[in-house]
Amino acid sequence: MAAVRTGGCLCGAVRYESTGEPSFSLQCHCRDCQKSSGSAFVAAMRVPASGFRVTHGMPKRFVKGAESGNQVTRLFCGDCGSPIYIQVSSRPDIVGLRVGTLDDPSEFRPEANIFVKSAQPWVHMDPDLPRHDTYPSGKSYTGA
Repeated sequence: MAAVRTGGCLCGAVRYESTGEPSFSLQCHCRDCQKSSGSAFVAAMRVPASGFRVTHGMPKRFVKGAESGNQVTRLFCGDCGSPIYIQVSSRPDIVGLRVGTLDDPSEFRPEANIFVKSAQPWVHMDPDLPRHDTYPSGKSYTGA
């Protein structure tokens, strides 16, 4: 049986669980992720939507078009504002979990930095991780 990951927002109004192995773990430096997180990048895991469910509360949604032409739905707590996950119109089978919302984020191992064309010059990136100006081709998510 697959491990169950649990998580939620800062105030606890929204909780979720996720089963299934991540298809891609990344640090995204696009401007939309910078603005939505209030930070220099977002740490995210792409997990199967079939194994994801909100177990408590109802997140609010914000939909915005991306450079790629996709519609990106960002889901967050309407009470505390914590960004929780995203879904992209071209890949409804994948959920992009915000790693910081996991109850145990210690398993996160980024595979790459993406959208580094927008990375802030003061951010230190692990030199051992691949860097991609946009989203790397061949990954299971074609997105933001």
